[in-house]
Amino acid sequence: METKYDIWHKVLTEQINLNNDNVELQNINRQLLEELENCASLENSEEELYERFYKDVEFGTGGLRGILGAGTNRMNIYTVAKATQGIANYIHAEEYIKDSPLKGKKAISKPSVAMAYDSRINSEIFAKIAADVLMANNIDVYLYEELMPTPALSYAVRHFNCAMGIMITASHNPAKYNGYKVYDNSGCQVTLTAAEKIFKFIEKLDIFKDIRIHGGNGKLNILGEETVHAYLDAVQAESTLFSDEEKKTLNRLSVVYTPLNGAGNKPVREILRRLGVSKVTIVKEQELPDGNFPTCPYPNPEKREALKLGLSVCEKLAEGAITKGKNYDIPDLLLATDPDCDRVGIAICENRDSNNPTYRLLSGNEVGIMLLDFLIKRKVETGRKKNPCVITTIVSTKMAEAIAAKHGIKLILTLTGFKFIGEQIGFLENECREEEYLFGFEESYGYLSGTYVRDKDAVNGAMLICEMAAYYKEKGLTLADRLKELYQEYGYFKNQLIDFTFEGSKGMEIMSRLMLEFRNNLPDEFLGKAVVEVADYQKQERLFVKKDGAESGTVTPINLPQSDVIEVMLEGDLSFTVRPSGTEPKIKIYLSAKGETEEEADRVIRELTGKLTGIVNRK
Repeated sequence: METKYDIWHKVLTEQINLNNDNVELQNINRQLLEELENCASLENSEEELYERFYKDVEFGTGGLRGILGAGTNRMNIYTVAKATQGIANYIHAEEYIKDSPLKGKKAISKPSVAMAYDSRINSEIFAKIAADVLMANNIDVYLYEELMPTPALSYAVRHFNCAMGIMITASHNPAKYNGYKVYDNSGCQVTLTAAEKIFKFIEKLDIFKDIRIHGGNGKLNILGEETVHAYLDAVQAESTLFSDEEKKTLNRLSVVYTPLNGAGNKPVREILRRLGVSKVTIVKEQELPDGNFPTCPYPNPEKREALKLGLSVCEKLAEGAITKGKNYDIPDLLLATDPDCDRVGIAICENRDSNNPTYRLLSGNEVGIMLLDFLIKRKVETGRKKNPCVITTIVSTKMAEAIAAKHGIKLILTLTGFKFIGEQIGFLENECREEEYLFGFEESYGYLSGTYVRDKDAVNGAMLICEMAAYYKEKGLTLADRLKELYQEYGYFKNQLIDFTFEGSKGMEIMSRLMLEFRNNLPDEFLGKAVVEVADYQKQERLFVKKDGAESGTVTPINLPQSDVIEVMLEGDLSFTVRPSGTEPKIKIYLSAKGETEEEADRVIRELTGKLTGIVNRK
């Protein structure tokens, strides 16, 4: 009986001989064959081959994401083609209309799919393979002519009235990963229901026998500058500086920017140029697209390591400006976007007026609450936004609730992931109330202030951050000054994310055991603080262990989609939330504390981090 290894070895060998007119495909097939043969020759060959074939690379809530390589449990041209065939079948079954979040949408006689890709290894060839499969299935394709950010893909879906969208990216994962995000006809990542249906269409297919990749009458439409400019026009329409005098403040801003070798290089620089931010220094080593991320093995703007080179550039420029007596040229901030340019991280200048300025990294929560406060100032208090609402996630800072409450703004909480924020914008759109949307953010550096897309947008985020910095600079304040004012007004809300990686089949088992442990054997207290409330989003139940200081036992329903998430509330404004990542082999724990002082909040976060790390490591 042929094993999966035998079947793949045979097919790859045949393809190398067949595709001698396509050098790129031939080389990819050679690489896959060489990898398989090398695995088979290793001492632990059985284990290595098992990891590549024990399952299919999972089509989860956002699409595919996995390690590059040969096998059914790897990202390669064959797993991409199979997933795309499943999506084509889903479209032709008109399930995309049944699952559409948009009211009144009808099936299109000749459906189309918008596509984009980032700088990762094989992203462009994966996009071409997916496009070939769609066209062979009589589906038109709108494909950007060069790498573009994820939000530009969301924009294209809406702009061209597409049935769906596909973005080839693994976001901020290490270089060995690639992935495949799937979008519905609203430009939002597909819902949980749609993802389950698509998965069923995919799993029915034989990876080599059931894929159509030639023929068909689908048309390829290449998207060039016109579409890119239309997207950037939509971003710029969200500007918060309205008068010519306000706009001039941006010319006095000094910015260092790193695209982390990803898709943000051109669009972010263009939006800054349009705004009038003339003092922009690029981190040269991380400027051009490079899926190997040679200076940044983990291209995630949440991590200090990813910003190390950018911080070095800031410090050198600051030192040079001080030496020349031109303190106004000291960089005000560092911007960093991830490979698919949907997240933006920042570092801000402190002690600007001293001879020893330093740079402080802000968390996604800190940037989120500062932008929320700033947008309230610029759009709500000026009367430009009526009946505003703000959308954030259950793991983002609870400081957003305090700010929204003070200003009488409606706050909507969603599950983790910007797709759920996009979904809420869609609900507003269905009621013709999208103009009420003010801002959405999540703790993982995702921001959006407009309804032109349904995903987080680092181009939009970079614009807003620069405008905010320029606005306060004109008033003699740094962003550090404004953040301190907010903490003094609302209390010191501190958040921390700790994550634990468990790769491979054994890792999946460990993560399942950990979630069961938190779900079934939760201690009564942590750090001497009693558990007062537990929300289990899998059961969709919220249990009040104690209420108003007394034993309770009351259970109330959670009106959010089912998800493998556990939220634990402790006495004294302390809480943590545990969930397995939907895109990485990780358990993530989000910690939240509020203190009278920054030191108090930081201390409690450190102690809770130690306690929870001990629990995880015992498994």
